[in-house]
Amino acid sequence: MKKSSTYINSILFILLVVLILCYFGIFKFSYSESFASNMNNDNMLEPGEYPISDDKPLLYGDYNIKQNTNVTKNNNYNIWKEYPVYPSSYKQETNNKRYWSTPDNGTCSPAEFCGTPYSPTNIKIDKVSPGIPIGAPVTRVNWWAGKS
Repeated sequence: MKKSSTYINSILFILLVVLILCYFGIFKFSYSESFASNMNNDNMLEPGEYPISDDKPLLYGDYNIKQNTNVTKNNNYNIWKEYPVYPSSYKQETNNKRYWSTPDNGTCSPAEFCGTPYSPTNIKIDKVSPGIPIGAPVTRVNWWAGKS
């Protein structure tokens, strides 16, 4: 009799501990995502600035904007010409371009959006500083010299 009573008490104690941990949020059995920003910003969603994010296209500031931003008369039969295809050679050129003059690369969907609203832009390419030599008398932090 005493053995079964101890067994029941230990199971009830474990159940009580699990319920307390669930109450304080240690164990979560369900998850609901909300649109409210959380304190530690796990989802990294940042709202845009009010007048610009409503009045300007998404890539405003990175690409030049056309005056007439209406859709074009493009269709799937003529936008494929915008997608670059490089011949096979020893130059190792690929169609995996890093800097595009416009975000339209011939793969727009729907095709009417290719060619609008951005005009060709000279992209500012970041300049990477040369690496620190191995024998330099500074503290290296990955690619750069650290201040000590």
